[in-house]
Amino acid sequence: MDITISMVRGRICVLFYRNKMNRQGQKMSLSNKFVVLEGLDGSGTTTQLNKIYDYCRDNGIPCWKTFEPSDGFIGKAARAILEKRETADPLTLAQLFAADRREHLKEIHERIKKGEWVFCDRYLYSSLAYQSLDLSFETVWDLNRDFPHPDICFYLECSIETSTKRRGGRSSGDDIYETEQLQHRVAMNYEKAFETLRDAPEVLQRIDGEAAPDAITSRILKILKLDM
Repeated sequence: MDITISMVRGRICVLFYRNKMNRQGQKMSLSNKFVVLEGLDGSGTTTQLNKIYDYCRDNGIPCWKTFEPSDGFIGKAARAILEKRETADPLTLAQLFAADRREHLKEIHERIKKGEWVFCDRYLYSSLAYQSLDLSFETVWDLNRDFPHPDICFYLECSIETSTKRRGGRSSGDDIYETEQLQHRVAMNYEKAFETLRDAPEVLQRIDGEAAPDAITSRILKILKLDM
């Protein structure tokens, strides 16, 4: 899916047109250093992103941490909708996520070319899990099917109860998706996403997200062969 961003009368226009590559959504590895963290809200993806990044930095391992939606101008527009500061219909939000991802991948490619590890808090799996709450799964998949898969995806598994408890400290209604009822559906959509993408066993790594944060970090670093 090729995506063009333009400004018309001061408004962002997102234009999509289909290319002919990767029709089945097969893995197109960027390197062996593109690592994604996924999970329900409150599963600890951001905590692990920071801990892994700090470990690598402290041990002289070239790396970059990032997240989606990104802090680019398209990502900021998507985040404003997520945080209820702006409104848009579900399809517009899904298109913004896809457009942001396309731009974000340019930076990811550049970082990897420099020999850096890239650790990303959420990626296309999150689009399939969350945007499919309001749109058909097929619609969201069609927007994302041409993006490269990560080299490894760590899915931090935790119960809905744990997710709810961990989110208890956040302001009520901070995010349009942060309700217990929706998180049940998100969990099911994640499983559908994993089945659809059909990543190799070594790509999708399920991690016990109920474990202590340090134990989770140690497990991830061991799988990545970065533990020293």
